Amino acid sequence: MTLKTFLTINAAMFVPFGLGMLSVPLLLFPVLDVHLDGDGLLMAKTVGSMLLSFGVMCFLSRREPLGSAGMKAVLFGNFLFHAFDCLLTGKGAYTGDMNNMGYIFSTMHLLFALGFMYFLIDSKK
Repeated sequence: MTLKTFLTINAAMFVPFGLGMLSVPLLLFPVLDVHLDGDGLLMAKTVGSMLLSFGVMCFLSRREPLGSAGMKAVLFGNFLFHAFDCLLTGKGAYTGDMNNMGYIFSTMHLLFALGFMYFLIDSKK
């Protein structure tokens, strides 16, 4: 898979998730058995704006050269995001803070983290 394709897939996943979390979080989170109060709603929308931003950043940077400083920043930032989200959603599913669908999200983030790590390592060659 090329870097351009990988970044496009990442954008295709996270732009809709970000828009959904910004616009209709009260419809999305009950699917995970997560119920939001006012504070949680604010945090969900904040995370939604971050997801949307990461998706747009990946889409707009998809034609940058692999070894450029900007691309390395995109790769490293996304690696950190997906690695932490893998751990957090996995923990949420394990502790029962969300239902078992959390494991699906955790696995998805793990795969993206591994992909970003692969391209980050490849950028140093």
